[in-house]
Parts: sequence; C-alpha cells; structure tokens
Amino acid sequence: MNENKFMKNPNPDTVKKYFNFYMQKILPLVKQYATQNPNGCHALDKHTSAVVFRGIDYALSLNENPLPVVFAGAFHDMARIHDGFDCEHGKNAVPYAKKIMQLFSDILNPTQQSNIIYAIENHTTGTNAIDYVSKCLWDADRTRLSWIYGFESKFFNTERAKYVASHPYCDYIKFQQKCFPELFWSYEY
Repeated sequence: MNENKFMKNPNPDTVKKYFNFYMQKILPLVKQYATQNPNGCHALDKHTSAVVFRGIDYALSLNENPLPVVFAGAFHDMARIHDGFDCEHGKNAVPYAKKIMQLFSDILNPTQQSNIIYAIENHTTGTNAIDYVSKCLWDADRTRLSWIYGFESKFFNTERAKYVASHPYCDYIKFQQKCFPELFWSYEY
C-alpha cells in the first residue's frame, strides 16, 4: 500500500460535481421526509452533508462510482427521531429512501439500490461491509467520531478513511472549505 495515495485529497472538481448533485437534486427531496432535528448534531445541512462529502471522497479513493454513496449518505439519518442512540433509524429510513430512489431509476440500477438500502439499514450496527457503498457510508459517518473520541482502525473499511480519521480534522475541513466555502464545516459533523 502506498500511503501517499491516501494522503492526497481527491480532485475538487470531481467532488463538487457529485456534491452539487446531492445539494440540488437529492437534498430537497430528503427534506420532504426527514424527521431529524434541523438544529441537532445529525442535521441535514450539517452532519448529513459532511457524510455525503466524505463518502464521495472515499468512493473516489476506491475508484468507484460515488453516486450510490451520495444517495446512501443522504438517506442514512433521515428517519432519526432524536440525536441520541437510535439503532432503528436506518431501517426506518428505508421506505422513504425507496420512494426517492424511484425518481432516479434511470441512473440507479437495482443492484445499486439494493446496496444503498443495505448500507443505510446497517450503518449503525453493521460490522461486515459487503460492498463499497456500505464501506464508504460507514466510514464517512464514523470519521467524525474518531475526531471527537479518538481513532480506532477496526471501525474503518477504506484506507482513505483510515488516513482522514486518524489525522487532525483541521486539514480535512480546510479541503471541505476550499471546495464549498459557503457551507459551514466542523469536526462535530
């Protein structure tokens, strides 16, 4: 493994392309169904957006299509009823995720949709990421926990996420700010 590969941030233009798709096409639909506290630590405009951003990065590091990861990230917390421990929120998001994905059946094939569902259903309790969508979502969601509570490699699937989660958050947030200076980025999300 060449660590230098994982130290480099992805091409900002590529990240922007996928993140803009999320902001313009997916986020407005998710907001119609979301139950999470808009001011809480799992808020759509903060935590969810940061998970989508990191998920794009991690998918690109695997040379995989980031689009299914964008959808998984967008859906993963949409059915939260509070910011505390809630291991059912992933499963509770599935009906809403399926409704939204129907609108994108021209760009998401059935296998991708199935992978997205698995990733969101299991993102809080899963220990065996069966595909890159789960790997990237789980890693993107858990990165902030490493910045807050300390890094443990066993909780991560991708080398890029291990690198990002094990290094000071300020460097990564600078990259996020460079890509989208109009958004608020914080290690808390």
